[in-house]
Amino acid sequence: MNTTYGVLNNSSLIVDTDKLRENVRTILRSLPAGTKLIPVVKDDAYGMGMVGVARTLSAFPEIGCFAVANVSEGVTLRREGIRQDILIMGSTLPFQYAPAVECDLTVTVSRLGMVPELAEVCKAQSKPLNVQIKLETGMHRIGVEPGEELAALIGELKAAQEWVHVTGAFSHFAWPGNAEVCEAQYKKLLAGAEQLKAAGIPVPMCHISASESSELFPQYALDAVRIGRRLYMDHPKKPLGNIQEVVSWRSYLTNVKQRHAGDSLAYFGKYVLDKDTVVATVGVGYGDGLNEKLVACHAPVLVGGKRCPLLACCMDQCFVDVTGVEDAKVGDEITFFGYDSDGNFLSSQETANLIGDDEGCGLTSALMHRVARVFH
Repeated sequence: MNTTYGVLNNSSLIVDTDKLRENVRTILRSLPAGTKLIPVVKDDAYGMGMVGVARTLSAFPEIGCFAVANVSEGVTLRREGIRQDILIMGSTLPFQYAPAVECDLTVTVSRLGMVPELAEVCKAQSKPLNVQIKLETGMHRIGVEPGEELAALIGELKAAQEWVHVTGAFSHFAWPGNAEVCEAQYKKLLAGAEQLKAAGIPVPMCHISASESSELFPQYALDAVRIGRRLYMDHPKKPLGNIQEVVSWRSYLTNVKQRHAGDSLAYFGKYVLDKDTVVATVGVGYGDGLNEKLVACHAPVLVGGKRCPLLACCMDQCFVDVTGVEDAKVGDEITFFGYDSDGNFLSSQETANLIGDDEGCGLTSALMHRVARVFH
């Protein structure tokens, strides 16, 4: 059987790698001298395609480290040939230590007792491991509190220094748009880093800033900034105007019919037409990552270059009002955001603002596996 058909998915994310590279250059130019850029490619690079994004960015000599959420993502990048440092920002569990050591991942130490556990695995493999220290500064998620708890961790690090090597310390802003909160967390991170250094534990890299904080508070750049969303789009509410939108989400009309006032759409009569309407069906639903909040507010999509409102949604299909599109037919392209094939544009920032979402219209959904990623 011949199965070389190419992309068969009902929709595709089109990633413009030229725009992605230019965004990276813009970010690099904005950083203070000595500050590194750490691209965050967790959650499949915010839905864009982790491997494709990492491969594109790995060509930059200035990029020496990628950040991911877990060991599984780090191992995937290693298997796909990514040779830069890979920082696991989230918690690593004991059963994940061995593959982390084997694949030369940088593990985050976020609790007491973890360092001696890691050291035992390193001894078994006769291979040391790089780690970074997660300092608790106010997110209250994972991390070691500066002061007494960090002092106990320092004791563990010194006992395991043959096998566990510290390459950095970091934290996360809990409220990246709040100046007062960020300042307090920044100072607490610096206090923790100084405590490490005073105890003889070097901290080659200290970082706390991510996309929003790097836009609003560039003074917190330190040794590195971790950038995810900003690789692909500007700030939805306070854009700086120097970042291009990289991604377009396109699909196709699968049915077009004249419907009448009073007709209902989707399960349980969820949406009832208040007037005669030409309704198109699209083979994309919330199971593909379409945010139901966008449907509920009847966000626009592009069909034939015209804005058409979403009407209703099922798990793998949705409905669009194409009354204003002349000769709309099955197979016509629909663009949920980004550029259509003719160059018409619907900003993902505008779409995101409709639902108060600054992470790209909910594209981080794990259900986006049914959407093809196309890099060009």
